[in-house]
Amino acid sequence: MTQLRIGFLDSWLQDSAEGSGTAVAIGGLAEALQKRGHRVERVVPRGTWPRNLLLRRLWFNLTLPHRLLRDGGSLPYDLLVGFDIDGFRLAHRSPVPYVCSIKGVLAEEARCERGLPRLMLGGLSLLERLHARRAPRVVTTSAYCRDRITAHYGVPGSRQAVVPEGIDPMVWGSESAPEPDRQPYTVLCVARQYPRKRITDLIAAFPLVLAQLPQARLVVIGDGPEHGALGRQVAELGLGSAVSLLGALASDREVWAWYRRASIFCLPSIQEGFGIVFLEAMASGLPVVSTTAAAIPEVVPDGRAGLLVPPRDPQALAEALLALLRDSALQERFREFGRQHASRFHWDRVAAMFLAAVQLPG
Repeated sequence: MTQLRIGFLDSWLQDSAEGSGTAVAIGGLAEALQKRGHRVERVVPRGTWPRNLLLRRLWFNLTLPHRLLRDGGSLPYDLLVGFDIDGFRLAHRSPVPYVCSIKGVLAEEARCERGLPRLMLGGLSLLERLHARRAPRVVTTSAYCRDRITAHYGVPGSRQAVVPEGIDPMVWGSESAPEPDRQPYTVLCVARQYPRKRITDLIAAFPLVLAQLPQARLVVIGDGPEHGALGRQVAELGLGSAVSLLGALASDREVWAWYRRASIFCLPSIQEGFGIVFLEAMASGLPVVSTTAAAIPEVVPDGRAGLLVPPRDPQALAEALLALLRDSALQERFREFGRQHASRFHWDRVAAMFLAAVQLPG
């Protein structure tokens, strides 16, 4: 096997608690490629200037060509991978094979936001569009994303490849591991709290759940722009101790413990380029309740690993949650299938798919 030298261009947040699924996905792919014998270097912003993340990302990209091409145009890499906007000034003049990797289509995410975040994402989507159009090859995470890239950015499907996100089932649970002692009526939600995650719909559904199942509990892990508004919603609905907003937890181990403690996972998002949290839930043995929006049906087989309902529908969410909370046999069927399904996304297999997609030896 030929050892490849791969450069990852990545100005996004590196910590999984702040960087959400994107940080987890980039780090997971890098580690999987390294385990296959390749060398991966993450080219990231130097220092913390400018303090503002958006300005730091823009400065990183403005200075990237000079940083990498200053020595006569040669590069110490066999492949460059630029994520989302990163590399848009380099994609069309890279002296080595170049791939634009899009984790979530920013133009689509912008449509689900409002105010300043919508404006910011809309502006960044113009750079992502330029990046995708300049790159010889675009890799994305789902058929949904591929179609949205074509619609928003005009990149034909023939120049794109779909490579899903991955997971290490042995970290999050395995079929051979003993089933943990679960809290039988606890629903878990893990997400960076943006409006498009629609956690507000889950909280709105919970009074309907409690009316028929008073012992039900909801635990929400994560922080983000919506965190304060969600807390106010919990108070206004008088949900008290039935709903716990835990914020961002200090370590992945604490998050993992909740995946092993809960009985059902629910994230009623209306926009997901993939959704690594669904893999984490299924690998941990949690049946899933979510929506039919975006890439979610590609990740969570409806009626086999979970129940998918129309987006923005708290009543339908409540009915799906109650159906699962009341039916331990259905939970067990979904649990068994979900674990087997998640194992198909092992990071080593995803790394092999990635190398095949970029047409380099694995």
